[in-house]
Amino acid sequence: MQEYAFPNSKLARRGLLPCAFSKRRGGAVIAGLLAGCGAFFACQALLLDIGDSGRPGPGFFPFLLATSLLGIALLLAIDCWRSSASEAVEIGHRDVLISIAALLLVPVLFEPAGAPITLGLFGLASLVLIGRVSPLLAIAASGLGVTACWYFFAVLLGVQLPIGPL
Repeated sequence: MQEYAFPNSKLARRGLLPCAFSKRRGGAVIAGLLAGCGAFFACQALLLDIGDSGRPGPGFFPFLLATSLLGIALLLAIDCWRSSASEAVEIGHRDVLISIAALLLVPVLFEPAGAPITLGLFGLASLVLIGRVSPLLAIAASGLGVTACWYFFAVLLGVQLPIGPL
């Protein structure tokens, strides 16, 4: 098990983070939460037009993502069921907290800042803070990712993403 350190964190000095849990029990809870989210999103996506094979509707990709989430939850549940009861996992380490914070900021910034700025900042923050990639390379990779996202949605699918102040 990899050890994560929080040298400047009050929670680390108190021994509150990271926390170790049974992989079987903790993974089952996470798999259940993911399955619940996937089922909710699938039901909501079915309320939209799915479209056909030639032209997907607005509900196609949300439904595809929801079923993917259900599949991931199933694989996680199987993995946890097959693990030993004494196997432990740690949650609450630095990378997880950064990921959660960044993911929570995306929907808040998506409309006012626009898709290119929001997705670019998300990619940049993820690569630099979690992947520990050099900032210059992270800027290039984020720019390439935003360009690919624009091409996929605007050109291939004809979907207008929020532009924001650009």
